[in-house]
Amino acid sequence: MNKKNKIIIITGSSGELGFLISKKLISKGFKLVCLIRKNNKKFNQFFKENRKNILAKICCDLLDTKKLTNELNKLNSKIDKIDSIILNAATPHGSIFEMTKIEDMKKIFQINFFSQIYIIQKLLKYLKKSQNPSIINISSISSLIPTRGNLAYGGSKNLLNFFTKILSKELKIYNIKVNALAPTILNNNMGKKTDKTTSKILLKKSNNYKKISMKKVIDKIFYLYSKNGNKLNGKIIKII
Repeated sequence: MNKKNKIIIITGSSGELGFLISKKLISKGFKLVCLIRKNNKKFNQFFKENRKNILAKICCDLLDTKKLTNELNKLNSKIDKIDSIILNAATPHGSIFEMTKIEDMKKIFQINFFSQIYIIQKLLKYLKKSQNPSIINISSISSLIPTRGNLAYGGSKNLLNFFTKILSKELKIYNIKVNALAPTILNNNMGKKTDKTTSKILLKKSNNYKKISMKKVIDKIFYLYSKNGNKLNGKIIKII
């Protein structure tokens, strides 16, 4: 992807992974629209230092569809197209089926799956105006390996994978590429909270049986923006 005047919208920009992705994109000359759940000092400082390249900051809980709608509608006055959407926002969850409340499962699926669909529906008109549009869904290796206690999180990410494949076919007529990245456990705070038994199971499928750095995910995003990576469509790419 030619970075000149390219606009990328990324959800979960203030989280650990989202923040590093945002920093890297800015350093490479891209312009951003950042969606965050809540402000923090680190992100606010980043925003102040890069106001020329961060076209909009949307602060909204993905459970609040009404506010999300209002904020996305405001983009009309700030942008006329979007070249790529990175759906990075997600919330973790671990609990066995018997101990999981349906209300909690609905929240996980709303944040990790339904809100992602909604965001794309609202922003699709902007993607259609790009010459080389793409969508990158951040999934998880846990969506491909069923483990105890992973019904809500793994299930929501598994649906995101299925959605990726369907969308890649439906949006092909607009030349919109849709792919998903499925990293194993990351070496970050979220990764540290993963149940030890689950970690062992998932890391057995990794190349070196260790948690991976967030840099590997970022590198894969930039690969999808490269000449060769841009040929891919409808892929669930494991990062292990």
